[in-house]
Amino acid sequence: MNQVQSLIESHPHWPAVESIYHKLQAHGYKAFLAGGCVRDALLGITANDLDLATDATPENVESLFSKTVNVGKSFGVMRVIVEGADIEVATFRNDGTYSDGRRPENVVFSSPEEDAERRDFTVNALFYDLTTHQVLDFVEGQKDLKARILRTVGQAERRFEEDNLRLLRAARFSAQLNFELEPASFAAVKKMAPKVKSVSGERIRDEMTKLLKTEHASRGLQVMKDSGLMNVLFPFRLRKNEWVKNPLATESWQRLALFVRGAQGTELSPVLDMLKLSSRDRRAIEDAWKIWQDPQLVLKNSLGKQLQMLAKEGVVFALRILLSEAVEKAAIELLLAEWKSWQEMLPRPFLNGEDLKGRLSGPAIGVCLDKAFEQQLERQLQSRDEALLWLKKYLERESS
Repeated sequence: MNQVQSLIESHPHWPAVESIYHKLQAHGYKAFLAGGCVRDALLGITANDLDLATDATPENVESLFSKTVNVGKSFGVMRVIVEGADIEVATFRNDGTYSDGRRPENVVFSSPEEDAERRDFTVNALFYDLTTHQVLDFVEGQKDLKARILRTVGQAERRFEEDNLRLLRAARFSAQLNFELEPASFAAVKKMAPKVKSVSGERIRDEMTKLLKTEHASRGLQVMKDSGLMNVLFPFRLRKNEWVKNPLATESWQRLALFVRGAQGTELSPVLDMLKLSSRDRRAIEDAWKIWQDPQLVLKNSLGKQLQMLAKEGVVFALRILLSEAVEKAAIELLLAEWKSWQEMLPRPFLNGEDLKGRLSGPAIGVCLDKAFEQQLERQLQSRDEALLWLKKYLERESS
């Protein structure tokens, strides 16, 4: 068994793919593995997904399989659900005119050769025949794989004009594969860099998330800087474009937070606006950024207030990064140790608004509860009984 076949068959979705493939073949249709999974197998990497390309139309696919999802039927793209796996099954196609810099106005179902020629990069335009166990290469993608070169299929400017996101994908795949962007392809990215502005924030965010997750993200970021993409999208990174993968950053928002760390006050908000982040991710990134600008925003407070601030995940992440850099090391170590002693979550307050009903009113209620909770977090109040006794004395002082 060759390396490609071995890696494909070791994939958790292989049984589902094999089932789909045999059913298509039994009904007279061609079907090949396509795109990134073939590329990765040739590189000795297990792919995230196994995708199939076929001459069966979306209607044919729908009629053959009981569970299908129409994700882009007009473009020939369906998803087939088999044995709990969600497999993309796309019809060989030739794209029509692109007028919006994102998608073709129409497609014509075609052949594997024509399907390969409409793809973005040669290394992503390979097919694998599951019957003959042979790679089908119509664009010299295997040659570029061996040379570790990222090259557009056909004329570079045309490929980037079709979908402006491909400009950013060039940087991302340079990072993901650790490949050199071929000179003509790089020249086209440099010439067309301003067009990346037309790409939606969601697509830019998703592409940057993938880029920053790679082992060689610094290579992709350098491509962005050298080509002008960085100047268009993230000009603040021109001041300092260093990137070292940080093991503390395990979530996408954390990597994005580190990416925008060098933004100055007026630069951050427009970038976060553009990226169309979820409210949770945006809040966490903003909280982390503020702490990186001034750790004393946390550390100057009483222990009780510091612990309350750690309820924000962005604050905790920022402090852990600072600790890894030996910034305010002693203070942060003590604080994070105390936070850990609370199982890294705030306890239920001993006192609540019901305890103050008819005894305080308005803002005074919040002030009192805040003080009581602060005392609780500093372990000066160990139980509700102690808190009620504290409250009695507090009210006596307030009324005197």
